[in-house]
Amino acid sequence: MKKLLAFLAFFALAMVMFLQTAFAYIDPSAATFIFQILVGVVIAAGAAVGFYWRRLKRAVSRKKRREEEEDEDEDEDEDDGE
Repeated sequence: MKKLLAFLAFFALAMVMFLQTAFAYIDPSAATFIFQILVGVVIAAGAAVGFYWRRLKRAVSRKKRREEEEDEDEDEDEDDGE
């Protein structure tokens, strides 16, 4: 833990000591490229959420169906015993 804190302190100090202003030009195509990356990430995340949501929904419905079948079996067993 001490090594990690020492490294973080060194890293922060180095960042402050070597801070320089960058005089750079970002053209409009760079902004559209970044926008495309962000849209791709959002679409991929939405697809992943949809995939796992469907799997979760299917698992819950199967569990509910099994519980209903077990309840029906118990009700039939009680009716036969009387």
